Amino acid sequence: MRIRGGFTLIEIMVVMAIISMVMLLVIPKLPSSDQENLKISARTLASTLRYMQERAQTSGIRYVLAIVPGTETAKFSEISGDGSAKEPSDPLLQKSAVKEGIIVSDVRIPRLGKVIDGQLKLDVGAAGIRDFVTIHLRSSEGKFWTVMAFPSGGKVKAFEGYLEEPP
Repeated sequence: MRIRGGFTLIEIMVVMAIISMVMLLVIPKLPSSDQENLKISARTLASTLRYMQERAQTSGIRYVLAIVPGTETAKFSEISGDGSAKEPSDPLLQKSAVKEGIIVSDVRIPRLGKVIDGQLKLDVGAAGIRDFVTIHLRSSEGKFWTVMAFPSGGKVKAFEGYLEEPP
């Protein structure tokens, strides 16, 4: 009688299943690249702005997006009846739209020009954003994404690169 060494097909399949489960748990926790964080930040900012405009139209609540160019600050606030800003009641608006390490490079508004420092507050009411707004996000690697918010229509788009005009 001869004894054969090796693994059965079932043993190999069980090991592969275990490895797959471990990878599903580990891979999402791996650090992502600056380029991916930049893309996620631009898309998150665009979708949150769009959501904020829709919410302002349906609920009648005014919102403010406070942006500090040169920093990671892009914070949403809800305007109460007396005109004071407070933390938004909506949990989606309480989260930061810009990931850590991503900088708001500058903001362009036609009536103000290019804003590169100080604090800028974008008012969003039932009619949406009042002016055409271009927000440039920059990674530490010097890559850019552009978020453009169009007045009145609620349209907000994110584009790769540094754009000053809509494509």
